[in-house]
Amino acid sequence: MFFFKSNCFSKLKNVTGYVNNHCYIKQTKLLYALEISNYVNYTNNRTYLCIKLCCITEQFNKTNIVIAQSKHDLSLLSICNKRFCTKILPKKSNVFGDLSYDDYERIEMDEVEKREEKFMENVLPKRQRFTHIQYVKLIKSHLRNKNLQLALNVLTVMKENRDKPDLYIYRLLISAFAQQGDVKQCFKLFKKLRERGFIPTPTVYSSLMHACAESKDTETALKYLTFLREHFYVKKINLTDINYAALIRAYNQHKQTLLAFEIADEAKDKGIYTQDIIAALFNGVINDTENGLKHCLVLWHKMKVSEIKPTIFHYNLFLRAIRDTKFGDLKVNDILVPELIHTKIQFIETGRPDLLDSPPVLTTSLILLLKKHNYFISNESSKQRRELDTIDKNSLLSLKLNNILQENRLLLFGGVDKLLKRMKDDDVQPDVKTITLLLDLIPSTIEAEEVFFKYIVKNKLQIDISFFNMLIKRRCLRKRYKDATEVIDKMQTYHMIPNIVTFGVLAIGCRMEKDGRELLAQLDTIHCAPNYVILGTLLFNACSTRNFSYALFLMQYILKNQIRPSQDMLNNLEKFDRTMLEIVRNKNKYKHKAINKIMKDYNDFKIKYEDWKTKVQNDILKI
Repeated sequence: MFFFKSNCFSKLKNVTGYVNNHCYIKQTKLLYALEISNYVNYTNNRTYLCIKLCCITEQFNKTNIVIAQSKHDLSLLSICNKRFCTKILPKKSNVFGDLSYDDYERIEMDEVEKREEKFMENVLPKRQRFTHIQYVKLIKSHLRNKNLQLALNVLTVMKENRDKPDLYIYRLLISAFAQQGDVKQCFKLFKKLRERGFIPTPTVYSSLMHACAESKDTETALKYLTFLREHFYVKKINLTDINYAALIRAYNQHKQTLLAFEIADEAKDKGIYTQDIIAALFNGVINDTENGLKHCLVLWHKMKVSEIKPTIFHYNLFLRAIRDTKFGDLKVNDILVPELIHTKIQFIETGRPDLLDSPPVLTTSLILLLKKHNYFISNESSKQRRELDTIDKNSLLSLKLNNILQENRLLLFGGVDKLLKRMKDDDVQPDVKTITLLLDLIPSTIEAEEVFFKYIVKNKLQIDISFFNMLIKRRCLRKRYKDATEVIDKMQTYHMIPNIVTFGVLAIGCRMEKDGRELLAQLDTIHCAPNYVILGTLLFNACSTRNFSYALFLMQYILKNQIRPSQDMLNNLEKFDRTMLEIVRNKNKYKHKAINKIMKDYNDFKIKYEDWKTKVQNDILKI
């Protein structure tokens, strides 16, 4: 029994515990009781330890008490006497007695039983499992990190945890793999989805079609699209307008325009013919550069017959078709929509030609335009010319008309003002993309551009910095460099600041060294570093004009600012070096005074060029 000077009594108790040289005492009101359960803990696999506390009061002095703050606190009592017992442990500590034999013979488990036992051992308690929301968040985090394989492995984790994925998880994975064009993996997930008894939603079908559209393997994509169409027919699945639009887009991506139109007709027969389906068809026919404009006209008139109002998206797509495609074999007297006679192309004496009207019309002024540009054969007989004067309706919309479109592509559609008036009648407000496309379609003359700009100002149409950048580029490509710089003044009236693209197109007109120096100085003033396009354009101008001083200045500028030159810049300098060397070798073909200056400048350039190449390879490429 233990005694303390405070006359508090401690309950005598035999303790068996860990060998850690301490045991803890729990304080009661007037009693320090050892609250350690009677259990056996083994020090190793062969022996166990039995500990008794000695009942000598002298041992409870201050030297043997490690921590004793107060009698109301938890005290740590040093264990003084320890006694070890070395008994051999039984082979099976959980079996009470091991003298008898097993009632049953133990047979080794087969592979299936081992897998089942391993599966049961790995089953997590319910409190440790992920919830459905946690699984979804885990998949989304992997998708944000562009790690699709880890997102797919979540299904394996769910299987090991005996959790079942739902339809939403399959939708997430199918949509992610569809964006990458992995059509095989998408349809594997689609198969698992159906095997689990889930009913696919229209969103799932749209993702599968999107996967086929993004796939680079045309044969595989078309095979799976055929499978989907058969699946829809067998299961009698009613598709939505979004599904039809996605299916049309998938066929258009693989240049199956006729199949895309068949699907559109099928949708129309079911009463599903919306703006999305029309837009998907527009997107598809634009890829057909030879016949795309003909198909766009057909779609436009079908849309008007179906009383579907065009949107700004349809107008922009139609302008792209005018810019990038041709009429194909379209002729006068052709009926655009076979079942509708009022879509036949007709001629009128006065007015403007406009193929978007109903019926589509052309004018006799078109014949004069054809003659003016000499699109008819000059050695025709007088009889043939008289026939032309009476309008040869069967040959107007031929390949020659496509050549006229290159000069003024909006000629057959009423011109810019009539096209914008049509948009106003349809309650469509032109956006920035519309204005930029129209600028690309008007004739490449200063007069046409000025008229168009005045029309924009008068009608307060919305424009952005891209419009001015394109206007500068058009004028620079026509070598109207002074007119290109005047666009900067127009830009300032709209309180717009030139961006890096503006300086890139201005670099096209910097044919002289002073212009190039001025452009780079302006970039330094606004603390903007020139990119590869600007420097490459300036260097191309220097080499094409054979200006040694200009080229050396740009080379020094690259070294000074530690800019890594692009491969095109190196190729231009190498080509310039070979050209000038060829001129020096054939010096007899040039005047004596001129060739002497060229040789002197070339020798200086050659020395500095070789030194520049060494510095570029050794220093700048390491940056």
